[in-house]
Amino acid sequence: MHSDLLVKALAAIEPETTLERFKEASGIASRSVARSVLDFLASNNIGVVTKRAIKFSGPDRIYAAMLAVQSGCDIEQVSGHLSWKDFEKLASEVLKSFGYRTQTNVRLTKPRMEIDVVGVSSGFAIAVDCKHWKRSSMSSIASIAEKQAARAKRLLKHDSTISQAVPVIMMLHLGSRGLAGGVPVVPVHKFRSFVMDVKSFLPEIYSAG
Repeated sequence: MHSDLLVKALAAIEPETTLERFKEASGIASRSVARSVLDFLASNNIGVVTKRAIKFSGPDRIYAAMLAVQSGCDIEQVSGHLSWKDFEKLASEVLKSFGYRTQTNVRLTKPRMEIDVVGVSSGFAIAVDCKHWKRSSMSSIASIAEKQAARAKRLLKHDSTISQAVPVIMMLHLGSRGLAGGVPVVPVHKFRSFVMDVKSFLPEIYSAG
């Protein structure tokens, strides 16, 4: 599948659509090519194609974006088709799949702060900051990590049921997991494995509580 077609498909992914609407929204001129793109996505567990409709779930857009990047598309071009909500949906879906109770856009006070996604399970929390840009300096990542660590610490006072909180920065890139000031910086395609193994990382990473 040509990577440019996958980028075009991102603009046409919605909860429920038809082949014709998908074709028009994506800008793919050929009906048969549009159908082949949909079949390719479905073969990668992105969307469900039936005779009457095509259905996508909440995080399917970002899964399609990851597939496009893995197929050779430029990350910045792909990111242009994504919103913060796409990243939040993915983080929430992954956390829920591991039994976490999730909230998005959690607002804290004194001082005023906001956490994109918080997942809580038995007093243990993962606080996610969603970033979808590609290029950044080490100093900017360090600054973001420091702020996210402060938000995780403040979260403990905001929610008395939480006894430990791990701050995480989730980004759309294909690099390896890393740390910035002890805060995990995790590419989206490794976020699921991170959540699965997070407690085994606790001796190496920053956690509040």
